[in-house]
Amino acid sequence: MAGTREIWVLPEIDETAGEVHKLSLGLLTEARRIAGKVGGSVTAVVLTDRTPDHADVFGRYGVDNAYVFRDPLLKHPSPEAAAAALLPRLRQDRPWLFIMGHTALGRGLAPRLAGMLDTGAVSSCVKIDLSPPDSPKFYRPIYGDQLYQEVVFQRSGTMLATMDPRVLNIAPATRTGQFKTLVIEAKLPEGSVRTRHTGFLAADRREVDVSEADTIVAAGAGAAADDILPLVEELAALLEGAIGTTRPVVDGGKIPRERLIGQTGKVVSPDFYLALGISGATHHVGGIQESGRIVAINRDPHAPIFQSADAGITADLRDVLPLLIDRIRRAKENGEIL
Repeated sequence: MAGTREIWVLPEIDETAGEVHKLSLGLLTEARRIAGKVGGSVTAVVLTDRTPDHADVFGRYGVDNAYVFRDPLLKHPSPEAAAAALLPRLRQDRPWLFIMGHTALGRGLAPRLAGMLDTGAVSSCVKIDLSPPDSPKFYRPIYGDQLYQEVVFQRSGTMLATMDPRVLNIAPATRTGQFKTLVIEAKLPEGSVRTRHTGFLAADRREVDVSEADTIVAAGAGAAADDILPLVEELAALLEGAIGTTRPVVDGGKIPRERLIGQTGKVVSPDFYLALGISGATHHVGGIQESGRIVAINRDPHAPIFQSADAGITADLRDVLPLLIDRIRRAKENGEIL
């Protein structure tokens, strides 16, 4: 396959839960977009200890080929194990481009492979300009997202990039078709991988990445007071939701920047979005438009957020949050909600 414009993509699939993360669906969509622009093909890469069946997902997202790398050490792959498994096939196929998520695995795997293949890697890529298909331009944010760095690969070889989940759209292929699956036994020597998975620590749902959360409780400037934020956190815990926020709250140092939602932060698509004390500035609303249901609470009846909400309450958060928390807690105790 040397010389072909083959695009490899690494979707991260939770086989225990049978779940494909939104990031992975976005990566599959992006790979198909790129392949369509350059006349290439899409090869999905699966790292696993079993023989999974992802035919439905890969078929819906226009995958042409799937490589299933199988080994006991790939049950929960570390960047070290993943690189050892992928390297022989990468050297054989020499794909034109290999994209993966800017995740714990992707951040460790991309530079490791770049060193092994004597090529380069672009981290946290937000745009790939294919207008010159022979020499694509990669863009990544620098200086706190204030500027963008343009990267062009000067040498032939596989281009590697980790994609920022904020910029990935999800769109199934307009036409689905058959794809070929090749199972590759990685046969990693037992002593070759020094980094091992030993177990999972339960995640605090309030710390879940907002771009992956099904429920988000977002605190705006009206919810950033020291006596209100603990109530926001308590409510998020009851709803098993991730905490999001707006630019003024981040600038005030109340909530970390990785919680920022909007055009200058993360674009989200939860099933339920609760906006607390958020005015509804355009740059924030632009990041929540794909939410399933939006509910807003604000004491200003003219706040623009109400124009984007499916339901809204005009009230002071100091009054309504304790009542809401108490009602949800009692409903859970009585088995009215799970």
